[in-house]
Amino acid sequence: MQSLTIDIGGTTALFEIVQQGRTEQYKIATGEHFTVDDLNQQIADLESDYGLSDYALGVAVPGLVKGNQLVSCKISPKLNGLSIDKIISRAAKVGIYNDIDAGMLAICDVKNDCELLLTSGMGIGMAIAIKGQLFTGAAGMAGELGHCRVMTEAGEYSVEQLASGESIRLRGLKTSQDLYRAGSYLGMGLAWAVNLFNPNRIWLAGQMINNPDYHKGCIDTLKQLALTAPMTEVKIARVDDMETLVCRGLQVLLRQ
Repeated sequence: MQSLTIDIGGTTALFEIVQQGRTEQYKIATGEHFTVDDLNQQIADLESDYGLSDYALGVAVPGLVKGNQLVSCKISPKLNGLSIDKIISRAAKVGIYNDIDAGMLAICDVKNDCELLLTSGMGIGMAIAIKGQLFTGAAGMAGELGHCRVMTEAGEYSVEQLASGESIRLRGLKTSQDLYRAGSYLGMGLAWAVNLFNPNRIWLAGQMINNPDYHKGCIDTLKQLALTAPMTEVKIARVDDMETLVCRGLQVLLRQ
């Protein structure tokens, strides 16, 4: 079956078209001014260019998703309220998903009791899989690690306010010491997750994870603050192909 998967990020969106076993990619700029009309125009253009009809369409967004509707998205606010009814397409099947949840399905393994995928880019995101199945909680919003609160010398802040790429950019943090400290706040939040979920594996992804000082701060603090027993069971790995991770996970969701 033909499919179109769309990974909408804070600065770019990746479109992947699959036809007869071939995959083609297309990128556009997004940002805070990206609207539902912009999304529909891109879908219409690709349907025309590739002759897409009666296909499967999966859209992943960086925000809180409940029942195929985007409830809240900080980095793309004009997409808030996006739902299946607002997507204009020729698709036979349409799904709207959280991007990190979609990404988790590209890498999780049914052999593992519990896996965590943590991403640190413009924002902080986390997905949880139990034996290869997403755990999304009662309202579909489990894993909001970025909104957990941390007490610092300067007051109380969320992990996202202290460790996200956007907060680092706005505060102009550039030194090794500052980036290590920002990463340590992420490690603090991740330690809570380890103590709560006792995972087999932790996947790390996102632009900030690629910074060596930030990454070291995260791992050092995780090992210091997480309980020893659950940490001995954890394997930590980076996601190799972050660019297509979400689209690959969308393909899994569309097949389910």
